[in-house]
Amino acid sequence: MKSAMQGRSECARALILAGANINATDPGRGFTPQEWACFTGRIESAYLIQRLMDKPCAEQFCDQYVLEWPKMKELLAKATGTKTCLQKISETLRSIVDFRAFHSPEEDGVLNHMVRTTTSLRSSFVAIACRTVCPESPPAVGKRRPAVQEILRKQRAKELQILENREHFNSYKKLFQNSRITLVSKKKERRASLQPFTLNVPQVNIVVPRKTSLLPLHLLRRSSVRPGIVIPRVRISKAPRPTFQPEKVRPKSSASDGTYLQIPKWRYKELKEQRKKAEEEKKKAEAQKQKQASLQRKRT
Repeated sequence: MKSAMQGRSECARALILAGANINATDPGRGFTPQEWACFTGRIESAYLIQRLMDKPCAEQFCDQYVLEWPKMKELLAKATGTKTCLQKISETLRSIVDFRAFHSPEEDGVLNHMVRTTTSLRSSFVAIACRTVCPESPPAVGKRRPAVQEILRKQRAKELQILENREHFNSYKKLFQNSRITLVSKKKERRASLQPFTLNVPQVNIVVPRKTSLLPLHLLRRSSVRPGIVIPRVRISKAPRPTFQPEKVRPKSSASDGTYLQIPKWRYKELKEQRKKAEEEKKKAEAQKQKQASLQRKRT
């Protein structure tokens, strides 16, 4: 509605083809987008909305679109038919005298047919360079147009569902073709023998109540009665010497360790500290000289 009021016809076209409601009204005056375009003097936007309402679906984006021009047979029959004298005279006058007047393209004329054929799915320009994701549902007025990723996701889900329905049994048969099946005894027989026995697949002709899981061993569910097959982990380490003494691990609490960040030392601070140290050394040297001079005076 706002784009129609502002005269932005391309924006209005994109919004309408993306699923915007063309018959929506505002709560104030109750005008539709087309009425607002006419009210504000946006003739191009109003004409565009009217054309979209007349032809809500793009026929050339369907698989069933025929490239033949429907008016071709009628025009051929008219051109090959017999003509009267007046028609022949008018045609000769038109060919001699050329009136260069501007005419807008006719509805369903040659230009419209050329645009449709060049942009259709079966045209040589589009069929070679592009691949349509969903040719069975072309864009239309008021129809939501999802993104390409969403369409591909839905198609992939349908393909996977069809493959699962067809090859579900065959895939599992191939998986367990060279495997071994574990038969679990009933509740009454579990106390007598907790160890399961195994049989090869081609030798078994009965319905097996339970099969071994394809999950890895560390993800299998274990119980206290029948924990299952557990592979122990063995770690081998070299024995130390008899004189070996382990090093004491110091707690890393001081900032002097290399693993911790240290306070940055600025250049002007270093120079300041050096000056202070030099002044202190001078003072100490002067104090020592004064002490030595006083001792010499006392001795004399």
